[in-house]
Amino acid sequence: MKNLGSSSKSKINPKSVVKNNNKYVQSRLQFNSNKTSRKSNLTKCEKCGMLYSINSIPDIDSHKTYHTMHLSGHKWAKTWGSYIEGPKLIDQKITPPTSSSTSNDSTYTSDLQSKNEYVVVVRPQFPKEVKAASELMSVVNDELNAPHNENDFWATVDGKGKLFLYIKDDRAVGAISVEPIDSTRSRWMVYENKSIIDHIRPHFKVGISRIWVCKEHRSQGIAVKLLEAARTNMNPSRTMQRWELAWSQPTESGGKLASKYNGMKHKSGKLLIPCYI
Repeated sequence: MKNLGSSSKSKINPKSVVKNNNKYVQSRLQFNSNKTSRKSNLTKCEKCGMLYSINSIPDIDSHKTYHTMHLSGHKWAKTWGSYIEGPKLIDQKITPPTSSSTSNDSTYTSDLQSKNEYVVVVRPQFPKEVKAASELMSVVNDELNAPHNENDFWATVDGKGKLFLYIKDDRAVGAISVEPIDSTRSRWMVYENKSIIDHIRPHFKVGISRIWVCKEHRSQGIAVKLLEAARTNMNPSRTMQRWELAWSQPTESGGKLASKYNGMKHKSGKLLIPCYI
């Protein structure tokens, strides 16, 4: 799992990086040609982690845009996205599943939405939606140290994947992008040591490319609601079971979520996580 922007006033370059203490730190700015002055004026935001020049008005504006999205999500118009019926988390606590593939699919209903809190799927044929979603996903990719060039599967008309967004008070505060996969990419991962079981080819159906919730709205069950929205809406003709959703390179927090959401306990006692490569 790999867990985002730019504004019309200040263009942000998601690919630029600044090297600091032998580590690459994400930066989204374009600086003046004076490299010495640039380095001496750099500051790092403690909340969003962005490096920017304190003496540059465009840099300050760019930081403000990025900072707001990192903490509070992206502004989202009510006319954007296709409204979907999503699940409502009845019990906020999720326990690690047993070896049964259906034992953990019964604690949700299909009534998540309210007036100010709902889930949409981004429509590739609407450029404004795609632009706003791409700006958000740029922040997501920065935070997750993920590539910035993996949007085509949900952002193009010919793409086979989908991007679901969690909207709250007119802001996109959470995102999950998913794509269809087959057994050639499916693997089990041992949760304890993150080792891949390479000789077994499970039949997972959907890969979770990114899942993310903005900082101010974490620990509210939004990630699980996004997972359930994707599980029940990715394939219109069939609701998948949880174990059919696979994770891509889960982070530490993503691994914990995966272990509780759709981890499977092997007869050896090891907890296995569905993954894809």
